[in-house]
Amino acid sequence: MVENGHLEALDINGNPLMVGAAVRYLNTGTTGRVLDIKKDDEGIWAQIDTTGLYYIVDVLLIIDPGELKEKKEAEKGMDAEAYAQSYSQRDSQAVDIGQVTGGG
Repeated sequence: MVENGHLEALDINGNPLMVGAAVRYLNTGTTGRVLDIKKDDEGIWAQIDTTGLYYIVDVLLIIDPGELKEKKEAEKGMDAEAYAQSYSQRDSQAVDIGQVTGGG
């Protein structure tokens, strides 16, 4: 909604979402800081710094900024190969491709 020329975005719990807020995208667990908020015909969207993608605000959750630092510190301790392997294992466990593709 737009109030006094200002776009009001709310997270899944109804908390005000602003540029700079630390958030988690609930569908994938992606975390980051909000870079931009915009509105179009489909709803209100927030751009996250870690992916550069826009997410519908209804599935974002404001989190403690400390969670972002903890994640970055954990990633720093891994070399690129170990990080890629942990990421690919996480994805393969999270998706049941049979449900996505259907049959026939």
